[in-house]
Amino acid sequence: MKTTEYIIVVSLLLLGIAGCKMDKGPVEPETDTDPISFVNHIQPIFDNYCTSCHPSSGNLDLSQGQSYSQLVNTSASGYNALRVKPGDPENSVLYKKIDGSGAYGSNMPLGSSLPQSDINKIKAWIEQGAPNN
Repeated sequence: MKTTEYIIVVSLLLLGIAGCKMDKGPVEPETDTDPISFVNHIQPIFDNYCTSCHPSSGNLDLSQGQSYSQLVNTSASGYNALRVKPGDPENSVLYKKIDGSGAYGSNMPLGSSLPQSDINKIKAWIEQGAPNN
């Protein structure tokens, strides 16, 4: 009887260990239709590529706690458009500044570009209505 109990305990421990995941940073959406989280997917892009210049450039603060309110449904300085128009990336200055089109002046970040995967995340987030989640 002791052997059976031992096997059960060891089996449960192994199952518990096998079920653990290592934290590998922000959770990536599985597909283009999975919800994009502003906090988990979009803000880290700003933190990695944008906050070294913004808040001081373009009257835009992209730091955590400031970025969402300064982007969504907010007029873009110097343009007759919204920085982020929920549901419409093609008419959002933010998206057009990173997509390489040059539609609103220089591509951002200056002197380089975002990885295509990050551009795709920002586009999907806007298409999903730019939620503050």
